[in-house]
Order: sequence, then C-alpha cells, then structure tokens
Amino acid sequence: MTAQAEHLRASEAILQIVRNFPNDRISLQDLLDGLGERSFGFLLLIFGIACAIAPPGFATVFSMPLLLFAAQMVAGFDAPWLPRSIGARNFAKADLEATLKRAVPAMRWVEKICKPRLQFLVGELGERLLGVLVFILTIVIALPGPGTNFPPGVAIAFMSIAIIERDGLLVFAGVLASMVALYIGFLGLQLVITEILPWVWAEVQENWAFITSLF
Repeated sequence: MTAQAEHLRASEAILQIVRNFPNDRISLQDLLDGLGERSFGFLLLIFGIACAIAPPGFATVFSMPLLLFAAQMVAGFDAPWLPRSIGARNFAKADLEATLKRAVPAMRWVEKICKPRLQFLVGELGERLLGVLVFILTIVIALPGPGTNFPPGVAIAFMSIAIIERDGLLVFAGVLASMVALYIGFLGLQLVITEILPWVWAEVQENWAFITSLF
C-alpha cells in the first residue's frame, strides 16, 4: 500500500487499491500484496462485505478465506498468508469494485465516528481474541439457513473497520453486534434443523415410495 493510501479512510483506501490495479482481474494474492501492514483488517472487510451481500451458496465460498485468516489471527501471524492455489483465485476487478461501492455509504457512516482509542483492544492479544470471534462468525456464515450470512458478515465488516482505524471502543461495539448476529444465525440454523430438513426428508421418502411402487 502506498504512503498516501495508508492515510486514507478504509473505504477510500480499499477502492483506490482496486481501481489502480492494472489488470482486468485481481487475485487474492494481488490484494494481499497491495494492502500493506493493516491487511488483516482490509481482508476481513472485503470478505465480510462479500459474505453479507452474497446469496447463501456464494457466501459459503467467501467464508473459506475468512476461516483461514481468522485462524492466522488467533495464531498471531503478523500478516495474512494464503496457499498458492487459493491466492491465485481471481475476480473481475469491475465486479469487486461494484461490490465495494455498494458498501461505501455504510462504511463511511462508521468511519465518521472512528478514532484511535482503547487501543489495547486492538493490540496483539486483542486481535487474537477477535480472531476467535471471527472464526465462530464465519462458521455460522458457512452453515445453511436464513440469517446465517448477512448479520455475521456485517458484524465482521464493522469490526474490521474498527481494527483498521485502531478504534478499540468500536471493536467492543462490534463484539456486542456479533453476539446479536450469532443469535440470529442460531435461530436460522434452528429453523433449518427443526422445520426445513424434516420437510425435505419427508418429500424424499414420499418420492422414493412412489418410485418403488412403479416397479
């Protein structure tokens, strides 16, 4: 990341990185190379937004890198690392820019109230604990069910902005929002287990009985 980008707000810096990329497609490794020392926060922001607005099936795909990044935060990595096979995955630059633009108004609203404070909550120990929370939220995103991707994705994006801006108070607020997101995700998963799966199983049994009756 350039020195100029480091002084920009998160919403401006991340759009600048994507817009200035010279090719039509941008890989995960390209993003890692451009994001600089606060890359964990920026990557959580990108994939948190993607998980929040993507359809459930695609949200599960976007949750996989989040699981890896969260585990690395817990382990105390200084910077994110990706296997070459995952780092080579690429996106159309125009699509990524359009996705980020959709989130910019909300990001800027959060940034208005951000300022460096309570920075022990975003220090080394704080980031490890946040990694645990992000890992749990990401597992919820990966599970099927209504409400399992949008609230956790928003909570991750919210906390990532607070991490980037070094605002411990907003990180704490993000933790509280994460509790709400986990509860909503639990309700969605409970709905799948108690209502949807039994209905699907009953339909499968009925269709199988019909098919076997023909022979």
